[in-house]
Amino acid sequence: MKLLAIDDNIDITRLVAEYCKREKIDCKEINDGEKGLFEIQKRHYDLILLDVAMPFYTGFDILRQLKKQGVRHKRIVILTGYNLKIEGIADYMDVGVREILKKPIGFDRFDMVVKSYLTNEKRPIHQEHK
Repeated sequence: MKLLAIDDNIDITRLVAEYCKREKIDCKEINDGEKGLFEIQKRHYDLILLDVAMPFYTGFDILRQLKKQGVRHKRIVILTGYNLKIEGIADYMDVGVREILKKPIGFDRFDMVVKSYLTNEKRPIHQEHK
């Protein structure tokens, strides 16, 4: 199982990497949007955790570029500190956006979401309610 974490916050990607190490999940951490896009284009990942509010090249820039390239059916979970609504990302569902997790995320919730996607469980798009 391979997970890609794209977030400009190094502390967050480190925590994700530590979690993955404990769970025996291959993890790649990227702290730059453009590099994250290139990584998505280069390799297959079973799950992509994507921050949408990065400086210079945002998660939305990544999603727009994937859509423009006709990329489909990825498994992307958006991580955001914003109160983002499903309607705001509806254009990217075909690219693979499946879930929105609002930061800060509790460990139990994070663990459940990651494991459900990495075990190939079919999940409808979901928005975390706080």
